[in-house]
Amino acid sequence: MELPVLDGIIERRILLNYRAKPDVIKALLPSHLEPLIINGYASAGICLLRLKKIGIKYSPSFMRIGSENAAHRFLIKFHDGHKEVRGVYIPRRDTDSMLNVALAGRIFSWPHYFASFEVQEANGSYSVKMRSKVESSFLQVEAHLTDAFPKDSMFESIEHASGCFKSCRVGVSPSTKPERFKKIELKTKTWDVKPLDVRCLKSSYFEDQTLFPAGSVQFDNALLMEGIGHEWLSHSA
Repeated sequence: MELPVLDGIIERRILLNYRAKPDVIKALLPSHLEPLIINGYASAGICLLRLKKIGIKYSPSFMRIGSENAAHRFLIKFHDGHKEVRGVYIPRRDTDSMLNVALAGRIFSWPHYFASFEVQEANGSYSVKMRSKVESSFLQVEAHLTDAFPKDSMFESIEHASGCFKSCRVGVSPSTKPERFKKIELKTKTWDVKPLDVRCLKSSYFEDQTLFPAGSVQFDNALLMEGIGHEWLSHSA
């Protein structure tokens, strides 16, 4: 079953971005996907989303929910017929909503994993801790707003980074059905990113040297988006 059109507010979106060796990322992707190469690097990362008033489009407020979520993702490209599409491959989604876990996984064949989140936000500072309740997946980040974008980034500027992420609207995720994938397109009503200065970052995924050999992946930059009205549209895969 395909997802209906969903809409709501991305109240807070933190993009934690890593630069990685393309061959390492290629090995983690399904065969029909290729890493998007930016100045010689592949882009990997984690998206931390707080969603608000999410529900089926036009549904009343009492049928809408909010949740904290984490999505591990890679920027990709693939072909849809003769057209090249840019997007993100999301091998794993964690959420603090049991409703998301039940509805997405059992009805729509779109696995989500239950996790606990500890979030603190004040005066331009952001602290998020996530731990999976099912597996040993763990994440911790502490960051604050800044005016400076890293000079050693794989992206040429914050505008370049913003444009790359904006162009990668289609998300591809594993399905509970073997060799099948879920595709969902993010359409935003506004788009504005700000740089974050990261003071602490721990990720059980990106620190796993069985996936990322020593020296194959490095933290690159972090971006913040807030108050983004949006829609999600499901596509056949």
